[in-house]
Amino acid sequence: LLVVLATQIDLVKVKTYLADMGWAFPLIFLPYIVVYCCDTLGWRLAFGSSVSIPFFTLFLTRVGGEAVNNLTPFAYLGGEPVKAHLLTRFQIPIIQGMAASIIAKMLISISQFIFVILGGVLALSYLVIRPDLLWPLILLVIVVGVLLAGLSYGLRVGLFTTLIRALDHWNITPSRLERWRAQLQQLDETIVGFARRYPSYLCLSLGLHFLGWALGTLEVLAIFYAVGIPISVREALAIEALASVVKAAAFFIPGSLGVQDGGNVLLLTLFGYPSSFGLTFSLVRRLRELLWI
Repeated sequence: LLVVLATQIDLVKVKTYLADMGWAFPLIFLPYIVVYCCDTLGWRLAFGSSVSIPFFTLFLTRVGGEAVNNLTPFAYLGGEPVKAHLLTRFQIPIIQGMAASIIAKMLISISQFIFVILGGVLALSYLVIRPDLLWPLILLVIVVGVLLAGLSYGLRVGLFTTLIRALDHWNITPSRLERWRAQLQQLDETIVGFARRYPSYLCLSLGLHFLGWALGTLEVLAIFYAVGIPISVREALAIEALASVVKAAAFFIPGSLGVQDGGNVLLLTLFGYPSSFGLTFSLVRRLRELLWI
């Protein structure tokens, strides 16, 4: 798909856009430092008050885990065990590290869901020329909302315990899952215990992760500013929100390669921008991802 995009789009125009960025190009990479800081602080809260880990340690651990998430086809969950394993060097038990990673990932997903709804509402005036796209977007929001509601309920009562109980009922529990039963139950107890003991931490962590999503809009503004294309904050926020959906939809492809790029081209075309700028937009974001990886 990436090759097809390259053959269908005016690459000379893409080169021109990149050249127009000039000295402003390095500035495009700055916003995600703040985004990563917000997400690291949100993750820090998922450990509760009993654990004291240096912020820089958590920051680097998160960057390493997210690199694995970006490079593996495991629905952005492949890096969570890596984060938990790395933290054992700092006397954090593997169960506690996994529990904090799962809580943070869940809160990131919920905050993204809220952010996408906000962006979708703001995008309505821009996508009015394509009403056929509104219903799929609404359907996607409903499906993801139901899924997140189910996961949230599972986190409050024991996600893995509920899953194993359902599999036991149908006598289809895999042998590997059976061997991990005790550890998964302990993981559930840690997660449920945290949710009951630190509700304020959950809310604050959710807010920090939402702030992280919102601050990603600064990167959109920076890219448009660098090439001299005017854009409002409202439109930039809508683009950032819908672009996050495009990336999430290709979770089974390492780095969402091709799908994310094609989706960004389509998205910006729907907002009235040339396809060549859509590809430029995607390539710059790719460079930022590559830098962090």
